[in-house]
Amino acid sequence: MSTSEATQDRIHRRLEAMGIEVTPMPGRRCLVGRMRLQKSTFETTTNPIRIEEVTFATVGANSAKCLKPRALFQLPILPIRDCRDAIAIEARIHLAWQRHIAQLADTEAWLRQIGTEFQSEEDRSLVAFSIAGEDPEARARMIDPNRVILPGRGLLGSIALQRAEDRILGVDRGIQSSVDLEINVSNRLEVLARLDSRLSRQMRVDALEEEPLGEPQACKERSPAVLVVGPEAIRNSAFLESLRLRGYDVTAARGEREAIASFDRCSPELLFADVLLGRSEGIDLIHSMRQVPGIEEIPVILIDASENEDHRQAARSMGAAGYLTYPIDVSRIAERLSKMVSEPRRRRFSRYPQRVAVKVGGSQEPLLTTTIGRGGMFLAIAEDLATHEMHDCELALPEIDANVRVEAEVLYRNPLGQSASPGVALRFHAFRDRDEALFIEYLGKLHP
Repeated sequence: MSTSEATQDRIHRRLEAMGIEVTPMPGRRCLVGRMRLQKSTFETTTNPIRIEEVTFATVGANSAKCLKPRALFQLPILPIRDCRDAIAIEARIHLAWQRHIAQLADTEAWLRQIGTEFQSEEDRSLVAFSIAGEDPEARARMIDPNRVILPGRGLLGSIALQRAEDRILGVDRGIQSSVDLEINVSNRLEVLARLDSRLSRQMRVDALEEEPLGEPQACKERSPAVLVVGPEAIRNSAFLESLRLRGYDVTAARGEREAIASFDRCSPELLFADVLLGRSEGIDLIHSMRQVPGIEEIPVILIDASENEDHRQAARSMGAAGYLTYPIDVSRIAERLSKMVSEPRRRRFSRYPQRVAVKVGGSQEPLLTTTIGRGGMFLAIAEDLATHEMHDCELALPEIDANVRVEAEVLYRNPLGQSASPGVALRFHAFRDRDEALFIEYLGKLHP
């Protein structure tokens, strides 16, 4: 039994001992629990509602996310590690609901202040308002005072969003009227439409230029992965959009815990973090990152609300790659960012001596790696592969019963007779589907 399976079994037994009905999800990725509530009344900004039962999913070993009824889905992920019984979990749900309704009341007061007409939806757990010129059913929604959830119908309904966070629009509380709010929402919809059109054109071009599997290709321009962390940073849609338009593959995380969790799915080469992350600080995140298996060091740029010499000195002492203040003009730092991701001064990912079978291109004979890591691999191969060629590679990982596919670029070659490790080094460009998460899971098993 794997470590993850043993953890799931332990959580399963613990929840059942509390009298909670528990069902494992396919693949045992999480558990789904159903729990009757003793206190079924939930206060709202108008009339109370009754909720007799809640369905939740486990998140990791210590947290849970409410799934049903829909009203409770609006709640954040809840910590349940210290809950000794179902009553304690229920109390945690009620407390999160009270905080949510307090935020919703603040949201409603602000919408009234600027003259926006709104309606309560989903058992009065959120508010919605229409957008001028859009489908009447295409309503924007708010569950807290700082974010608008863009509608899934109307203009946005035909757009294939690349990321879930694209649907979130940060709200400037300095907006003075409902017209200004609608303009902000409409502008964001138009930006997403233009981005979708540009991406669709590029996909068509890529499809036409795609070569048969196994044939080496000229190296495509690589999209460096960037992680943006913090409430202020991820609400700054102009900042995120500017990074994406400059070719960065951007992932967003609200806080330190979510940022660390994202390293289980991807390996970013650059990180932006708010100095203040709620209960923690961006400076703490630098230290936490260095404890993540497979990562040695990644450049971190801290972002502050305003110039603070103490924060600047602390950032420097912890080894931050930069310190910026809002507002951020990405065009002014674009060249510096490009150098950070393309010309690293130090190795950012750990390398493990490991023999893994790899098929390169259309070859049927597997090759063997001598070292692997999050960033790439070194192959023991006598054949000469041209530098900067791209190859479609398949790695066999029997320890996790999986094969993963990745596009990799030939970086350099150590010739026979001139090195203790003759062969070629390849840098990973793009994994297929969920293969990067599987590969990271495998590397975690190699971490001492």
